[in-house]
Amino acid sequence: MNSLDGQIKNLEVLVNQLVSEHLVLKSQQQKKEEELQSLKKTLQERDDEVQNLRMQLERMRLARGLAQDPNEAKAAKAKLGSLMREIDRCIALLNE
Repeated sequence: MNSLDGQIKNLEVLVNQLVSEHLVLKSQQQKKEEELQSLKKTLQERDDEVQNLRMQLERMRLARGLAQDPNEAKAAKAKLGSLMREIDRCIALLNE
């Protein structure tokens, strides 16, 4: 009988260890999932920023290409900026 009691106690200890390890792993998994979500959000923000910078670069290239005179380039850049804001407003209205 002592042997059986000892085996039951050992089994009980092992089960408690498994439960404890399971809880630790579950906690680590949750932290990793939160970290992943945070990284995904950061990546999306960076992608948006890159897209905006590309648009600005394209506007500058257009403005520089349209006018060789610096004053004309400023006027063209201002006009393009105005047109882009108008387009952005239209897109925003369409999205609503």
